[in-house]
Amino acid sequence: MKISLSDIRDEGLHIHAQMSPGWLDNIPELKTGEDYTRLASGIDVDLVVTKALREVTVLGNLAFSIEAPCSRCLETVRLDIKPEIRLMLSPADKVKDVDDVDHETYRGDGVDLDDYLRGLIAVSLPVKVVCGEDCKGLCPKCGANLNRETCGCEKEWQDPRFAVLKKLKI
Repeated sequence: MKISLSDIRDEGLHIHAQMSPGWLDNIPELKTGEDYTRLASGIDVDLVVTKALREVTVLGNLAFSIEAPCSRCLETVRLDIKPEIRLMLSPADKVKDVDDVDHETYRGDGVDLDDYLRGLIAVSLPVKVVCGEDCKGLCPKCGANLNRETCGCEKEWQDPRFAVLKKLKI
């Protein structure tokens, strides 16, 4: 998403756009296949871009949905994600504080937000997806989904590799 500085008026520039899922093809966190997180909708982009001298401020939010397997029971879960955008851009010739993650630079007479927006989406994805706090997961012995059925497996299952340690007397 490229924005020309000359398009930013005194009152700012309001941008509302819908990005297709293909726009995120190069994000490794969004893979194809049923075992991975995948985008379940387009990406709604709502931004207000303002300019003061040569400093550009971008405020707004993204909205999109993902589908991913629950990390406990493997059922598909749909999540709505709405990260907030707060970004300041300065000309590249200005010194940037490397610790400020909300401050970027631009070159020439325009700003390109694609890399920033893709990065924001990547860090907004949850590390672990859980269908619910009360998810019981899968039985470690038979693999039954304990949210839907009960199994006859022994509840106190012990890893046979630790049987020798149980015999130790301390």
